[in-house]
Amino acid sequence: MRRRTIATSTVLFVCATTALTACSGSGTAAKDSAAPQAPAAASPAAAASKGPDADRTGGQMFTDALKANRQASSLRLKADINDRQDGPTKLDLAMDTKGNCTGTIGAGKDAVGLIKTGTAVYLRPQGMAKWTKTNTESADGKDLASVCDLNSYLGAPGKDNAAKKGATTTVDGRPAIVLTEKDGAESFTLDVATSGRPYLLKMVTVGGDSPGTFDFSHFGEPVHAVAPPKSSIAAS
Repeated sequence: MRRRTIATSTVLFVCATTALTACSGSGTAAKDSAAPQAPAAASPAAAASKGPDADRTGGQMFTDALKANRQASSLRLKADINDRQDGPTKLDLAMDTKGNCTGTIGAGKDAVGLIKTGTAVYLRPQGMAKWTKTNTESADGKDLASVCDLNSYLGAPGKDNAAKKGATTTVDGRPAIVLTEKDGAESFTLDVATSGRPYLLKMVTVGGDSPGTFDFSHFGEPVHAVAPPKSSIAAS
């Protein structure tokens, strides 16, 4: 997989952290983002040796999983990263390929509700009653809107993709196969669906400067990004 596969995601988190500092004011205390834990042990079952994926390499499966995720019209992304330089960051967003999204993003003790619909971006620090409206042309709005770019989270695995097939497991009740790869101090675990579309369901990075967890779900489901009522938007 190599660092370049998830580098864009880390950059987006950094941009969002910067925007949160500017937009959330004093903020309100939220639970600290816990450092991601090492992935749970997979099923003791032997690596998949039967079925439609028996003759496919781990690298091929990983490449197809990224392709499937990129082709999804929408998905939900939950991420928890503990960057050595920028600290803990958490994200929970439903987003689609049109750029609409809704959910929360937090950096350390600051958490902000985020809605993006069209060019409008609405922000609400945790504990605040009113939303603040901005747009994708403003500096802060542009940074936060970039977090809603579904296609930015998964880059191509590259020619040096050397993922290896491991044991079978389940992710939220969905059967999957565990792929693993190591790059220097970083170890990657990737759970790829083995029924239906071969979506990447979970990616865990252990070690390195930005250990973290990415969970992908709700593929193709509508994203209900709706502007808040005018009475809930602070006067500009």
